Amino acid sequence: MAFLFGLFQGIMPLIGYFGGRTFAGLINIFDHWIAFVLLGLIGVKMFIEGLKPIDPHCETASNPFKWKTLFALAIATSIDAMATGIVFVPYPDKIWMAVSIIGAISFIFAFAGLYIGLKFGKKIKFNVSIIGGIILITIGIKILLEHLLSY
Repeated sequence: MAFLFGLFQGIMPLIGYFGGRTFAGLINIFDHWIAFVLLGLIGVKMFIEGLKPIDPHCETASNPFKWKTLFALAIATSIDAMATGIVFVPYPDKIWMAVSIIGAISFIFAFAGLYIGLKFGKKIKFNVSIIGGIILITIGIKILLEHLLSY
């Protein structure tokens, strides 16, 4: 999980940088909508799954760490970072250092969050999928509003 989040947080500004050199205006037009839709869909799915009662007799447990889910979350939470890469178009000598720092810090924070969640998550007596879903939906709305209100 931490690897995917660090990787995509680092790659997206790089994509934004190279894309910004050719079509900067087009990226800014739709990146916030993609992030909003992806985070909203994943958040709603998590919220609905959190509302379902847990069947103690069910032999198959849901796995929130499926590659497909983690991959989608890594992309969705890093799409707005693509716009950050456009800032570096006038500073091509700084882009590699920037994406390295962004990726490393994202990896560290995702790893720390995962560790803290696993360590203390067992002590929490409620379904965190509901809160996780609300957080993802909120992040999506925040990204959308930041872009729409800045124009």
